[in-house]
Amino acid sequence: MTNINSSLLLLISLNMISVHITAQTPRNLLSRFSRQEITNALLPRDQWHPFPVSITGWQKVLPDSVRQSIIRQAEVYQKIPFVAIPATMMMEYQQNGDRSHYEEVSFRKRDQLFTMAVAESIEQKGRFLNAVINGIWSLCEESYWGTPGHLYLQKAGIDLADVEDPAVDLFVSETATVLALTDYLLGARLDGYSVLLRKRIYYEVNRRMLTPLEKDSDRYFYLKKGTKEYPINNWNPWVISNWMTSLLLLEKNPERRTSELEHALHLLDHYINFIGDDGAIDEGPVYWSGAIGRLFDALTILESATGGKLTIYDAPIIRQMAAYIYKMHIAGSYYINVADASPVISTDGLLLYRMGRALQDTALTGFGAWAFHQYPIRTPITGDFAKPRMLFNMQVWTDCSRAKGEEPDIADVWLESIQLMAARSDKGLFVASHGGHNGESHNHNDVGDFVVYASGQPVIIDVGLGTYTAKTFSKERYQLWYNSSAYHNLPTINGIQQMAGRKFGAREVQYLKAGNNVTLHMDIAGAYPSQAGVTQWKRDVKMDRQQNRVSVTDDFILNASTSALTQTFMTVCPVELQRGTIRFNIPGERPVQLEYDADVWNVKKEPIDCSAPDEKRLTDNWSHRPITRLLLQRKDAVSSGRHEFIIRQL
Repeated sequence: MTNINSSLLLLISLNMISVHITAQTPRNLLSRFSRQEITNALLPRDQWHPFPVSITGWQKVLPDSVRQSIIRQAEVYQKIPFVAIPATMMMEYQQNGDRSHYEEVSFRKRDQLFTMAVAESIEQKGRFLNAVINGIWSLCEESYWGTPGHLYLQKAGIDLADVEDPAVDLFVSETATVLALTDYLLGARLDGYSVLLRKRIYYEVNRRMLTPLEKDSDRYFYLKKGTKEYPINNWNPWVISNWMTSLLLLEKNPERRTSELEHALHLLDHYINFIGDDGAIDEGPVYWSGAIGRLFDALTILESATGGKLTIYDAPIIRQMAAYIYKMHIAGSYYINVADASPVISTDGLLLYRMGRALQDTALTGFGAWAFHQYPIRTPITGDFAKPRMLFNMQVWTDCSRAKGEEPDIADVWLESIQLMAARSDKGLFVASHGGHNGESHNHNDVGDFVVYASGQPVIIDVGLGTYTAKTFSKERYQLWYNSSAYHNLPTINGIQQMAGRKFGAREVQYLKAGNNVTLHMDIAGAYPSQAGVTQWKRDVKMDRQQNRVSVTDDFILNASTSALTQTFMTVCPVELQRGTIRFNIPGERPVQLEYDADVWNVKKEPIDCSAPDEKRLTDNWSHRPITRLLLQRKDAVSSGRHEFIIRQL
């Protein structure tokens, strides 16, 4: 796929690239649209028709089989009553850190309402209308639309919801959008039941989201300019895309529609400005859909609501941000899973296909069509968030289903802004590694970590994220073993692990590409506290395509002789330990062998139990394959040294 390779702006062809992260010059792509330009371009509310609302309109965009699938989903939801969420369920998070029960009920109610509203719009027989009305009323009667874990945003802090202080989190914005879309899809039908229904929708959305963001957007960390100390993350485009959708669908005052759209675009620029020129996000590919995908949701709304007059699709940074997802792709459903990321993602092919067409990126369009066929779905309503995206996706269903897709096959990736490299051989060996620092968004203490895959299957892994609890985002975050460096593919020095915080990071990071060799060089000593006694720990992660092998070389200097030195490798492969070699058995594929110096290291393996409630997602990450920790323990006490691990497929 030479077209993919040529599209990579950061495919490095020089002999050596030293990393120098500099301040990002603000791009202000959306702030360039003046108030007058927005006023002239913005379609009046009654002339903006982004989605079908008639039977014939739906027939034009969706095959009969897909429409019937949506109706069957709605028929299931119709049997489930809309239940109130009791105060005791909200308080579970405050009492024991569990937010899953609350979220299960809350999220289902939103999916339930949206699905039945779409089905009623498609069918228009009236059989879902009463349930939709009950859903609207139930959501409007809730004291809080967000999740209990986000109540720190209210002035009263984490407690019961303070209805006098509506604070806007991700799911407040989601709920507002579900109600706004219901209003759009079934407006006249709702008025036929009671003219007070749509009035109530506007009142609640305005009170809980539009007015708080209009009057006090500076209150919210995610809407401020990102800094090194307080980086911006996916909350910005997530909330803003919903804000824009709800505002433009519900607000009748044209002056307010214009002024608040301008307001939202200025704040969305903060996110675009913060991203490096390579378009990479430090939150990992599992957050790409909720970050760059959300940015594209906002840009799609802007394009649609202005009749295509206001777009920034031609900006290089937008293309780079979109391309990040296929640069992080390994094979099949596997992705490079840095930070809080699952290794397996069922990518939204319809979204990728639409993005590729808008950005004229044929690699992304092909990837989208491939993903659509790779993960076949009967309906575009997935039970996920981003409801406007689902409606836009429906409009390319037929084209995408007819397109021939192609899995990306990128030989080399270098993302300087997050210091991440990846390389693959033409014989199926893959390696990825990164430098960075331990203050990244959704961080794990993992500077210098690496993963190895062979024949598209995991060999040496990053185990990924666990199930979110109160502990996940507390001061106890790094007591969770899967967030700590001792359970990544890293050394533990004198019994000391890496520490959290931006100051704990890699130094002297260099990406080298010469002939058949690709190497990430870095000194990871700075990721460890002074107690570790490490002066230098230079690590080279190298792909040698000629020999079809990966090598990891560590060259270190300590302040004194070690009391203990260990190197961890994590895997889901069945493992055979032999003197000088570790054999990773891959079902249906040739095994992989790791070679080490048996005179230097003792080796043992430890099964990881993964039975705690917060570890459920870890087992799901790897299809319930057992996770094993391999621990190499240095036999001698040394103050300096050099060792190498060689990994090859047999």
